[in-house]
Amino acid sequence: MGASGRLVLFDCDGVLVDSERLNVRTWTAMMRDAGVDFTEQDAVDHFVGRAYADGRATIVELTGAIPDPEWERTWRREFARSHEELDPIPGAREAVLAVQDLGHDIAVASGSLWQVIGTKLDRTGLVDLFPEEVRFSAEQVDRGKPAPDVFLLAAQRLGYSPEQCLVVEDSRAGVDAARAAGMGVVGYHSDLTPTDWLEAADAVITDMVDLPSVVARLTRT
Repeated sequence: MGASGRLVLFDCDGVLVDSERLNVRTWTAMMRDAGVDFTEQDAVDHFVGRAYADGRATIVELTGAIPDPEWERTWRREFARSHEELDPIPGAREAVLAVQDLGHDIAVASGSLWQVIGTKLDRTGLVDLFPEEVRFSAEQVDRGKPAPDVFLLAAQRLGYSPEQCLVVEDSRAGVDAARAAGMGVVGYHSDLTPTDWLEAADAVITDMVDLPSVVARLTRT
């Protein structure tokens, strides 16, 4: 890889799979169960776009205590159960295929656990587009987003320099991570995305149908 086109790195949650609203619902219930006065907007602000390990640190910060292991396992099972309701982001499959048709390689670089990425892709019918060798998780690096580590790992493993990469993200943490990696970034704005999260992106789309033309423009040399 790396001989001709670019590498387009897709976030998973909120970009390929419509999981963020499910995650927000579960994070909100989880924090309320822990006795924290918590809203869905609080869940967006504190958890969306970040690795589970960072979310766990936030739980400690908000509750003032290390979570009971059994309580935490119960809620991790609830996250997994909620993902049985998963759908792909509308138009995601067609957009990914069109990006490949432009001559670019693709990969997933996510804050989700590595095994969970595969499960989400499988449940949404996208797993064939992203074989195991092009799935990268914050679990594989020291720091999750907004640190650039997972994007840099993907680029290095697949033979691309950061300047040859373009990231598709829906969160502030993801956009900041792409910028820190020295990569271009397209922001995907859903109805869950605060507008200011994507201010640092090179371009912002609200419909995946627009992604191929934006990628073509940003990767034109």
